Amino acid sequence: MQLKEAIQICLTYLGDEDAGINSQTAQHPKLKLLVKCANLVIKEIAGEYLPLIEEEVVGVKDGRFSFESMLHKVCEIRAVVDEQSGLASDFYHSPTHCVLTNKDVQRARVKYSYIPLDIDIEEECPLPPLVSAKTLALGICAEYSMISGMYEQSVMYSDRFKEDMRTATRKKGEIKIKPRRWY
Repeated sequence: MQLKEAIQICLTYLGDEDAGINSQTAQHPKLKLLVKCANLVIKEIAGEYLPLIEEEVVGVKDGRFSFESMLHKVCEIRAVVDEQSGLASDFYHSPTHCVLTNKDVQRARVKYSYIPLDIDIEEECPLPPLVSAKTLALGICAEYSMISGMYEQSVMYSDRFKEDMRTATRKKGEIKIKPRRWY
């Protein structure tokens, strides 16, 4: 989904359904603020509800590697595996590095969650398909209403956003009931 789809739904919620989004209106101050709100909501979703997971191979020197060498802004390291042997390695974080307890690792496969960079109105949202344009629009409306001083509307949009996120993150697998004996 492109960000402008969610912003168009957001404009409908805010009562500006006549406003169209094109290259000239994209510079309007209200749309710029909505894009900033959208980036805040996208980061909130990735950081708190549905983490974006990436896996990459990094070079390790003296049992550590820098977060700056990663493709994305690291939120949490989830697993580190020695690429040569395939063995998992224990690790801990420092503010700028990840330090491995196994100092012999030369290259490691790192699985981590990340926070996406800010996007523009014409770009694709870096969110999983579980998050619909409507859900993102509700989050944008909540942020915009809070910034604009419309606190009651902000609470309403925020509640609806949180309910949609609970629905998106709920496990939808098969429900199994243990077999029972009847006497």
